[in-house]
Order: sequence, then C-alpha cells, then structure tokens
Amino acid sequence: MHYDDDIEARIEAFMADHRTRVVIIEGTQGTGKTNLLNHYASEIRSAIEDDMGFYVVRYLADPEASFDGTIRRLLHELGPEHLQVLGQKLAQTGNGAIESARSVEVRTALYNLSADPTLDVARSFLEWLLGMRLLNAHRNSLGVGFRLDTIEARTAALRDLVTVSAEVGLLNGIFLLLDELEKQDGVLSPTAVVRYLSALRAIIDALPSHLFMMLAMTPDAMRRYSVSLPAFRSRLQDRVELTPLQTEDESVALGRFYLDQARDAARRIRGPLPKGVQPIVTEAEMRSSFQRLLPAAQRLSDTGVRQRRFLHDLFEMAERRIYESEV
Repeated sequence: MHYDDDIEARIEAFMADHRTRVVIIEGTQGTGKTNLLNHYASEIRSAIEDDMGFYVVRYLADPEASFDGTIRRLLHELGPEHLQVLGQKLAQTGNGAIESARSVEVRTALYNLSADPTLDVARSFLEWLLGMRLLNAHRNSLGVGFRLDTIEARTAALRDLVTVSAEVGLLNGIFLLLDELEKQDGVLSPTAVVRYLSALRAIIDALPSHLFMMLAMTPDAMRRYSVSLPAFRSRLQDRVELTPLQTEDESVALGRFYLDQARDAARRIRGPLPKGVQPIVTEAEMRSSFQRLLPAAQRLSDTGVRQRRFLHDLFEMAERRIYESEV
C-alpha cells in the first residue's frame, strides 16, 4: 500500500531508539483501518524473535466499568512468565534496577520476587498488579500492604514494571494496536468516553519510552475526541491517512493477506494442506472484483474501492464456491 513505507519507517525507528510513539491511523468508515491493524500485528509478530523483548498487543477497545481494560490487557500480555524471568534476572544481576521503580510497594514486591522467583510468586504478583482483592498470600509472598484499586495506581505500577524490565534487558518495547472507541459510540456516556481517553493518555504519559501505540479512528472521531479531552489532542499529531483501494495491485495485496491468514489457520487446525490445493479466490478474480466495484465507488465520489466492500465481495465469491463444491 502507498502508506506502508511511512508506517514501517516509524516502526523501525521505534525498534531502534525505543522512544514512545503514538501513530493515528485515520480514515473514513470502510477504508480498512481494522484490516491495517490486523496486518501489522501479524507482520510485527512474524518479524520479532522471542528473545528480542518486544510484545505485540492487538486489542479492540472495550472499556469496562473501571475504564482500565487496556492496562489489564497489557499486564496479561506480559504475564506471570515474564514476571518470573524478571525475578530470576534480578536475583542474578543484583537488585539495583529495582530502585528505578518509583512506588515503594512495587519495589517491595520486586525485592520479594527476586528472593523467591517461582511461578507461584509471579502469579501472585500479576494478581496484585491487576488490582485483585488483597489476600494473605499476596502479603506473605510479596510483602505488600495495599491493593492497587485505582487506574492511577495500576498505571504507575505498569510504568515501574516496564522501567525495571527494560533496565535489566528483558523488555525493549510494547506494540499496542487499538481499534477506535467509536466502536462503542452510542453505548458509552460522554463521561465514560472522557475517562477512557484519560486512561489512554495516562498510559502514554507514564511510558515516555518502550510504547508504540497505533490507534485507528475516523476524522469525525478525531474531532470529537479533541473536543471531549483537549489535553489528549497533542498526543494525536502523528497521523497516517488511509484512502480506499486505488489500484488492482493494492486490492490483490489485501486479498492475499486474508487468504494467507485463512491458510495458516487451516494448517493449525488440520495440519499440512494437500499438495496442489488451489486458492478459493484467484488473483485474476481479485483484479476483476476491483474493476467491477470501481465505477460504483466513483459514482459515490470515492477515490477508490473501500476495503470493506472489496473484502465482502471476495467473501461472497468464496461462499458461492464452497456451496457449489458441496452440491
């Protein structure tokens, strides 16, 4: 796609300097924002090795009553395994890195984790980070006396965890790819929207390094969010604008991506595919679909075929082919 070079340049810069970046993927409905996030989540995962210290979180924003679903998702992605390895690393290298944590409670928990870096203690640590009810097991294994029961406390704990993990070389960056809050438009109150945006801003501000956030939104959502929370506007300056599919080659690239995804899923479920299996939709048919849809799109004053319309056309074609093969 014509915008791939811009996005890839930003990702490469982040992997080199680890400086936090917020990239807005802006486009009208149906221009492929969700498809783009899916594509880059897959591409980044395939490009990084397990020992590179990068985590990829693909998350459809779904604010909870406590408005911290995103932070919970980030902590779950790190998981008890990361915490156990962190404890082992601290035990091996000394506890100097722990002092970079600002919270006394987090430092206390990390000292106890380094003294006993077992999976059970790591699980207790994660439960505490997630704000679960404080139990004697947490007090005994971690030495903590307070529950992390506010989004501010969990955001601060996330910041300390990332800082210490980076200092000992276990974490180089987190890729957080978010669909826009507009998915819940009409469901959430204006107050809920502001609180959710405030939570995102808090995560960005808490992590001046090691966070790469890609956030998809429409131009209308951008305007409304800027009005709802003006302090969030400065975090939304780095924008990549999506446009509809404008060439046959772009449409083929998009179609191939989803065919490859389906093929990989089939391999995981059924094992290796038989030799000579033909794609359910050919490249020629993708090009034909684009050419067929383009005149209608132009009559609606679109500059090209919207990704959603193109993919729906391929889906219908595939469904017909499956039906014909079964009758």
